Amino acid sequence: MDVYPSEYMCHNLPLMLVSGLTKAQQSPTSLSLEIPRVEPSADIIASDEDIPQASELLRAFLDRRFELWEESAIRVENRKSQQAVFRTLVTSKNYRLPEKKSGIMSPRSASSSNSSALKYSNLHSPLSPLSHESPLYPDGLITPLWLKKYQYYVPAVFVACREIFTGTEDVHAKADHDNELIKELNELKKHFTDRGVKFTVFIVSRKSVLQSIDLNDRISYLRKGTGLDARTGLFFVPPCSTTEIITIVKEFKQALYPVALDFYSNLLKHSRRKRGRNAVPSGSVSPGVTYLSLTGWNLRYEFKQAVFAEFRQEIEVAIKLYGIAYESLLDYFESIDVDNVRWNEARLLLDSIAVKILKFNLYLNQPVMAQKVFNVHIESVTALVEKHFRTTYSYSFLAWKARQHQMLAQVLDHAPEQLYPRSVPFAGVAGDIIGPDFPSSNVLHNSGFQYLYAARLTMERQAIAMETIEEPKDLYLVSYLSTEKNFDHTSLIVNLLESAYSRFDKGDGTQNRMQSYIAYQIAHLLFKQAKYSESLNYYRLSESLYRKERWFGILETILLESAVASKMTNDVSHYIQNQFERISSVFTNYSEQLASLPEMLNGFDKVPSSRTIVKINYENIISFIDMYFAFMTSEVHVASVTTGQLTLRSCHTSTIGQIAISSILIEFTNDVRAILIENDEKIEKNRVEKIEFNEKTLEDGKEVSLSKANLNFDSGEIRTFEFCQLLKKLGVVRLKSVVITFSEPKYSIELLLIAEDMSRDETMCKWWIQTGGKLLSRRIPTQLPHSIKIIPKPAHVDIVHYLKGPAYIGERLSIPISITSKEIEPLRATATVVIQNVEGQINIPAWWGNSIEKTDSLDIGEILPSSPKFDADILVQMPSEMCDLVVEVVFTYYLASNPEVPITKTYIIDLPVTFPFHISYDLSPRIHPKKWPSPFFIYELQSHSPPITKRWCLSATVDAVDLTHLEIVDYDFEINNAIGIDCELIKTVNEGFERKTISDVYNQKFILDVTNNDSIERRNTTAAAKMSLKWRRVRSDDISSERKPDDAEVNTFDLPILKLTFPLLEPRVLLDVISTSPEVVRLAYFIENATSHILTFSVTLDLNNEMVLSYPMRYQIQQQSYQKEVTQETQYTKDQEQALAAKEKMIQQGRQVKHANFAFEGAKQIGVRVLPYTSRKIEFKLIPLGVTSGWQTVPLLRVYDTHFKKSLSVFPASDKFRIDLKSGLVFVNISDRNIDSST
Repeated sequence: MDVYPSEYMCHNLPLMLVSGLTKAQQSPTSLSLEIPRVEPSADIIASDEDIPQASELLRAFLDRRFELWEESAIRVENRKSQQAVFRTLVTSKNYRLPEKKSGIMSPRSASSSNSSALKYSNLHSPLSPLSHESPLYPDGLITPLWLKKYQYYVPAVFVACREIFTGTEDVHAKADHDNELIKELNELKKHFTDRGVKFTVFIVSRKSVLQSIDLNDRISYLRKGTGLDARTGLFFVPPCSTTEIITIVKEFKQALYPVALDFYSNLLKHSRRKRGRNAVPSGSVSPGVTYLSLTGWNLRYEFKQAVFAEFRQEIEVAIKLYGIAYESLLDYFESIDVDNVRWNEARLLLDSIAVKILKFNLYLNQPVMAQKVFNVHIESVTALVEKHFRTTYSYSFLAWKARQHQMLAQVLDHAPEQLYPRSVPFAGVAGDIIGPDFPSSNVLHNSGFQYLYAARLTMERQAIAMETIEEPKDLYLVSYLSTEKNFDHTSLIVNLLESAYSRFDKGDGTQNRMQSYIAYQIAHLLFKQAKYSESLNYYRLSESLYRKERWFGILETILLESAVASKMTNDVSHYIQNQFERISSVFTNYSEQLASLPEMLNGFDKVPSSRTIVKINYENIISFIDMYFAFMTSEVHVASVTTGQLTLRSCHTSTIGQIAISSILIEFTNDVRAILIENDEKIEKNRVEKIEFNEKTLEDGKEVSLSKANLNFDSGEIRTFEFCQLLKKLGVVRLKSVVITFSEPKYSIELLLIAEDMSRDETMCKWWIQTGGKLLSRRIPTQLPHSIKIIPKPAHVDIVHYLKGPAYIGERLSIPISITSKEIEPLRATATVVIQNVEGQINIPAWWGNSIEKTDSLDIGEILPSSPKFDADILVQMPSEMCDLVVEVVFTYYLASNPEVPITKTYIIDLPVTFPFHISYDLSPRIHPKKWPSPFFIYELQSHSPPITKRWCLSATVDAVDLTHLEIVDYDFEINNAIGIDCELIKTVNEGFERKTISDVYNQKFILDVTNNDSIERRNTTAAAKMSLKWRRVRSDDISSERKPDDAEVNTFDLPILKLTFPLLEPRVLLDVISTSPEVVRLAYFIENATSHILTFSVTLDLNNEMVLSYPMRYQIQQQSYQKEVTQETQYTKDQEQALAAKEKMIQQGRQVKHANFAFEGAKQIGVRVLPYTSRKIEFKLIPLGVTSGWQTVPLLRVYDTHFKKSLSVFPASDKFRIDLKSGLVFVNISDRNIDSST
């Protein structure tokens, strides 16, 4: 594409010129002078240091590189708005636009003898065909200078960067500088505005608005004096960061972008009006001069319209207008002669327009249409050449066609890859049909195919040039015949092929065959040019695929040529590897030219004096040696002997005779000793040869198992080497590598084979057995014959433990275990214990009780068959949280017969860790034996209430996980953290926790006195109860047994802290049973008022209907009489006897008594007034009506606070009765004997 002007090829964007940021001082006045500018690709920008932040502004304006392809022009469906992209260049501070018109010399002045007196009749553009100084004069179409004019010289937006003066605080000095700046800006504004260019100003300041208060007023004055608005005219840039400058410039471009598009819209309309006149522009005509025709002028205007549409980024419109210009240009060729210089200029323009249309279709994501445009262009020019030159069989036409494919490839190098498929084979122009009415020639292929086709056309060009005798008429973009014959076509072809190779090298393996083909073509061309060193590199690239695909025909040719190249470059190693590979019998074309291994270097010119060692990987060549290795079994116990076989087959060509292998080195993983087999021709050959070893140390210090065998192979011969080896280390043993060495006087070859290189031939993949002269084989059952697993020997020991139940948190546990040997010989053993949680995240410290030091390893010593049992204890300190532990006991021993091989047995104990005890509490009130103090006495407390003491009973019930094996030895109990009260532990009911049987729970009761001591009256207060239990394990099922171990470990278990809540001011009702007997039940109710109020209660004894109606009314009346106890005593006794008799009768009849009915003595409903800080006692006598015993339901007293409208609950004051919490019923135990409260 270098032959085409860059102005034709690059993408046109709106031009923005920025002045005042560089040190350049030149000011071009015509197109013949270059504008001093800084291209965006420059790494270092020479900024004007006088302007603050000039470098940052330059980098912000020049933020992109402008090339053949423009990424922003690609059609994106989700893009909301058009990107504001400018072609930004920088120029000098005093830049002015070039002249718009130039004079055309009249005929009279031209014939005058006084040449200094020139007169002008009309003015035209200096690039117009009507201007004498124009390169187009008189009949040219378009010059690249016209495109250069709008790409470099005439901008759509001109930006003048100036600094506002802040060097002094003098108001007059600032005003003078501001007025001078306004004058300068107005002159620039007039100059650019008259030409339709948008003039904008960037005012840069060294101080911020805070540092110079009048900056805002001065900027407003500048805007008013220049008539430039704040949005698109005059911008103020105070000192700011680089990021802020980038943002300011970006927003500036976005705001000026519509204005720039309007500039090119006006130019497009101007060209359209000229095209609409359909006439040649007026002007003086010189006699005898052929001027541009009307067709040419219309073509000029059509091309200009397309260019201006491109500047506006209207891709669809530009495609249409460029297409019209293309068609007009094809017609234009009919009006000029092929010998005219304008012919090649028109051809150049035609190719450029075709590239533009093709590229624009790619912008619109239309690759098929782009390929069609390319095909139409090839066909159109082909028809044009055939029509005017009568033939296309010329080196110039092929050079042009190759250049078109190269140009298309360069466009595709920039285009996104999703526009064209890389996997579709290249079919060329005359391809087959892919689908209905869709030829493969319409498929746009990647650039690699285009470069490849261009290289093929260049080869044809070279061939035609060499056979051409007469000078061709068509010399478009080529030289004359004599120069063409001396042209370096090969270098051009190699460059094209290298470009194609790099485009196919995507790293995904989809084009490997194409890469190998191209690499071979390059290597062959370089080989013919005698560039042997470069050709070897490409030979190596091409060999790999043909070797992998096993295309032996072309591979043999490559090896033959690369051998010659190696010899010419004196590359001994590559030559030896090349010739060694050619020994394989798969290469048959030149086998008679091969030399044997000892004679391989006889024809080599420069043989090194030192011995050459060539290391070759099996996968990098076509080896004539096939290898197969297998172990007999897939598993074997440690310290056992295993058998392996190595099978080799030599497939070398028969013309070189017998092959002699010097040695075979077999290496294994897992530190297994390597095997070295050396050649000894005196040993007789066998199909299956069993070899024996001797130890040997190599030069590098590695110990190997040495053996000798006859390693001479005939062509096609298969040999198997069988060996036995002792494996002493656990793990998996794999074949690491097999190194086959061919040692000759001048060189040696080391062929490296790994397990993946093993042969898949069924004739070799077997286990071979030779018995009695017969050769047998069997299949190898394992899928991985080259590996064997070494498993431990089974341990003949038994391990048991005697731990009962789970472990408990905080316990120091002893786990007794017993190890019993079943081996028939002595052994030396060690044991290791590891304790972890189930997740394996926490290690629990453990040690052996048999050892002096606390260690997790125990040296057991020797265990004899006569005393095979060994007992030990594992001591563990349990964690303080619940978890599941795994105890792993690893028992390792060595037999006396084989002290080097360890035998291991692992014993697992699942050990859950839980709480040893679960405790439940019950806090119930009790009646204090002492009276409360009088409220009328003055106490030391600051409060008005007396110190009232209430008694409580805290019942603790402890339930163990394993009641039969856990015993509570002692306990600690304390009350602390009491708030506003004094809480005193008065006594415990029992000396320790008691239980009746070994399977029963533990019980204990604590009597507490709670006294208020705070000046603040509290309704409720709290305290904390803390209890610790000291316990131990017992081995007997009977807790009272004397077989408890004296040294049993005592552990401490801290129970969770209990928060106790004591109501202080709430009135309460307590119930106590004074005595019970079959004759009478005496109940006492206590109403306590701990408040400072006088409380009135309505007290009612709750009698249900059944109780009332079950007995005669006289009993009810009797219960309400308080003074007739003596007179009715006789009748009461009589009725009682009748009730007992009825009860006995019911028992004899087998009927069950469900509950007792009572008569009672006392008030059924009364009003009770309780003074502050006092209590009232109300007694009732309940007379059972019937012979009954056991727990019976008694009437419940209902206490109702008449003032606060609230019922009070009844709480038990002792353990001599029960209350059902759900129903509220009270149960009393009526015994056959009299039970008094004092008992």
